[in-house]
Amino acid sequence: MFIFNKNKILLFAALFITYIHCYSQNSQKRKNLDHLFQQAQQSKAFNGNVLVAQHGKILYEKALGRADASGTIPLNNKYRFHIGSIAKEFNAVGIMMLKEQGELKLDDPISKFLPELPAWAHTIKIIHLLQYTSGLPQIKWNEVKQDSDNMLALQKTESLDFEPGTKYDYNNNNVFLQRRIIEKIANMPFNSFVAQKILEPLGIKNGLIDPNEKEKLFAKSYNNKGKQDPIIYNISGWTALNIRDFYTWSEAINSFKIINTESTLELFKPFSQGNQTGLGEGAIQQGKVIRHIHDGAAFNYQALLVSTPDYTIILVTNNKQNNVEEISRSIQSILEGKPFKEIESPAH
Repeated sequence: MFIFNKNKILLFAALFITYIHCYSQNSQKRKNLDHLFQQAQQSKAFNGNVLVAQHGKILYEKALGRADASGTIPLNNKYRFHIGSIAKEFNAVGIMMLKEQGELKLDDPISKFLPELPAWAHTIKIIHLLQYTSGLPQIKWNEVKQDSDNMLALQKTESLDFEPGTKYDYNNNNVFLQRRIIEKIANMPFNSFVAQKILEPLGIKNGLIDPNEKEKLFAKSYNNKGKQDPIIYNISGWTALNIRDFYTWSEAINSFKIINTESTLELFKPFSQGNQTGLGEGAIQQGKVIRHIHDGAAFNYQALLVSTPDYTIILVTNNKQNNVEEISRSIQSILEGKPFKEIESPAH
């Protein structure tokens, strides 16, 4: 004989109604997201891959368009994309990993690890590299073809553009020297460090560092005239990810899986408000990442990561239209159940 507990029945009914309501809401969000991206692809406003997660679960994932300029190879979610400046997170995180291991201090002068540099290296601290306040000159892209060229150029540099720690100047020489310091301490090439010490422990099996044109499942970027970009690395160390591995990386930052809370907070700390940091831009409150935003571009690749406790948006494209932030705002409106703006066709 069954004895029915009225309170339990009411609780079950309430949970069931809540589940149905949430399922219905998520279903509508998926429909709206699919409408947004199908329209964007058809109007040539977006060619690439997208992942949207909410409350820690993937809500929408889609590959739209073509993998290269030929227009004959469809993208799928296994394709890796260059993520531009977001790849700089790997050297920033690598520096903090070595700090946690006691191998360096952020106040160490870079001359401690790179004695081959001129006397100005005694005045630049590692924290200056992370905050883009070193005073190093910009890389001469028209003269630098490989790492050794850039190191030689730095060795010939007589003076800095400004006193370290006094001004902000976003440039890739800060990134270049972070990678060289990691190599010196870890006694391995930077690309191997990323693969073995960062990607592998996180279960990211499909990441590529400095992939070439022959690499399979690697999206090739192209412009609106259908011209494909050559793959060139003036300086090395650029990680390409597929959409799922990108999400894994974002979640690893949010959960402090690879570096601790204190280190992550350090990488979110800008020189002054509005400046970029090692992780782009972000904040931590009460031990939780409440914001992590980073965009990147290289050739006709463009990528955007927007992560909050409520949702994560990842966009990668191999046909840059400079509209990923606009698309992200429309996605946020959909997630909040608000009217959203369709993405207008770019000028082709």
